[in-house]
Amino acid sequence: MDVQKSESRTINELKSRVEIILKKHNLKVEQRLVDRFLRNIKDISDILNDELLESLVIENLTIGESYFFRDIQTFEKLKRIFKEKPFWNILSVGCSAGEEVYTVSIVAKECGVKCKITGIDVNLQRILQAEKGCYRFWSIRFLNEEQICKYFTQVGDHFCIKEEYKGNVNFVHCNINSPECNFEREHKFDIIFLRRVLIYFDRVDEVITKIVNMLKDRGYLVIGLGEYFPKLFEYFTPVFSDSGAILKKISAAEKEKVKSTYYLKKEKVSEHSRKPEKILDTTELVTKEKLGKILKADAKSLEIEENVRVIESFLNQKLYKDAYEKLKKEIAKNHTNFIFWKYKALAELQLGMTSEAEKSLQKAIFLNHADEEVWQLKYLLNTQKGK
Repeated sequence: MDVQKSESRTINELKSRVEIILKKHNLKVEQRLVDRFLRNIKDISDILNDELLESLVIENLTIGESYFFRDIQTFEKLKRIFKEKPFWNILSVGCSAGEEVYTVSIVAKECGVKCKITGIDVNLQRILQAEKGCYRFWSIRFLNEEQICKYFTQVGDHFCIKEEYKGNVNFVHCNINSPECNFEREHKFDIIFLRRVLIYFDRVDEVITKIVNMLKDRGYLVIGLGEYFPKLFEYFTPVFSDSGAILKKISAAEKEKVKSTYYLKKEKVSEHSRKPEKILDTTELVTKEKLGKILKADAKSLEIEENVRVIESFLNQKLYKDAYEKLKKEIAKNHTNFIFWKYKALAELQLGMTSEAEKSLQKAIFLNHADEEVWQLKYLLNTQKGK
């Protein structure tokens, strides 16, 4: 009885905090979605500070729009996974108008691997749009001009994905939760994308079980940054210590070890390259504290990605002063993010702040000397200085 009272008190406290967050952002969400969200996170309520809880609420209780290269860091990590073998069978659940499917196709081609990608969605109109593969600028607004020219052909006010990225994709109109949407009888998938989909199902456990059966042993599941469903951790383990977006299916032998505990992949980081090395196959127990760190890393990544978009918008509109002021604030919070230093150098260069641009560029190069754009900026800077 005391346990029930304690759980009820936890739920009520979380509900009050969530209501405050929704009111703050002027958001209206169906009560059934809120209730399901509360049930999912009550077991980690003790690690949810206000900032983390707000990020989880925004990501899990709002309808997300789809656009190319959403959660860019997830696709950067996917490139490392693609190195494991030459062919991948991939499923995108809730594929909407196909932006996610074509993004995966682009990344696979650039990694030199072949793949078959199936996109499914309950909305027939979205499937028809996905098959056509033509989008308004809103769907590609975060791509630069070079990427747009490389991946799309402009037709009037639409941008149509090039044929080289369409040959390996297929779209199917069906609901993952319905019996007719049964891919288990076919070849199982190496990777399943399930980003921001589970929140819309009442029987989440059934969907997860179906996804598990459709995925190969040691296959990968990709969910949205900041998403949290405890049932997933009965079957999957996070692959990266700084993100919970990519999970790996636990083998039968490992599953025997998993009762109420989570597992986490360990990865080594080279001090020289500052890039993760090969993903290791050893697992270690993940405590609530470590799970909290993963969720916080996701929340921070989401915040940084959104701020990068705002800054890029300023730069695209040639609002260099606004970009510069925003960058100073972001660098104060994230002084090791090379993208902020790179854009700060660009803004300073455009504002005629040559000496400041040189210092910012030096820091950007130190943090990531492999980025081609920083060297282009350096060449431009040297040209302006007359060197």
